[in-house]
Amino acid sequence: MCVEGLSAIIRGNEQAGILHGCTVARGAPTISHLLFADDCYFFFRANATEAGVMRRILDRYEHISGKMVNFNKSVVIFSPNTIVACRQDVCQELGVREAAVTGKYLGLPMRIGRNKVADFSFLVDRVDQKLQSWSKQAISRASKVILLKMIAQSIPNF
Repeated sequence: MCVEGLSAIIRGNEQAGILHGCTVARGAPTISHLLFADDCYFFFRANATEAGVMRRILDRYEHISGKMVNFNKSVVIFSPNTIVACRQDVCQELGVREAAVTGKYLGLPMRIGRNKVADFSFLVDRVDQKLQSWSKQAISRASKVILLKMIAQSIPNF
């Protein structure tokens, strides 16, 4: 219930034009935040003004909910096009450090480049390995189709 309040505060600032999320494609809705079980992703323009707005939102959330944001464990990730001065301003305003964008989150790569085939080849390899192991077993064709569907559905889709 607490994060619903945080979400409402963010949406209110976005509707007022104080905070701007990001869009993934022309005509797509703006994304300002994603909330997971115990993680939050916030999207805003990389400038000190919007970082200050986000910091005030988080401070207000702490005050209202009684929950504390652990800024020591929090990081910020920038677009590769963001200039160094803006990066430093945002990090200073939020009181967090910049993260090195490597690795995976929830089983998917943190940064996706232009070559989607290369970025997601590990998923194809995993499915292929499963198929190879099934071909060695005495499983009917219908069972293999069901297993393949289960594996494909277990891979996060974004």
